[in-house]
Amino acid sequence: MTNYELKCEGMVCPMPVAQTKRKLKELNSGDILEITGDFAEASENIKRFAEKEGHDVVEHKINGETYFLKIQKS
Repeated sequence: MTNYELKCEGMVCPMPVAQTKRKLKELNSGDILEITGDFAEASENIKRFAEKEGHDVVEHKINGETYFLKIQKS
């Protein structure tokens, strides 16, 4: 299991979801992707996408417009 980071600061939807999808394709099952950004709406869309694809959303925090997600690839 390896941890990876994806920084989505300055991106609005649909870019954070597209970047997350692209990055998750590169990872192995069990790897962790930590995503940060500054457009809180995007975090909800990322979370929905990850759950729909069967990945485990380990952590999801929003503080104002700043967000953090930790997703484990299925």
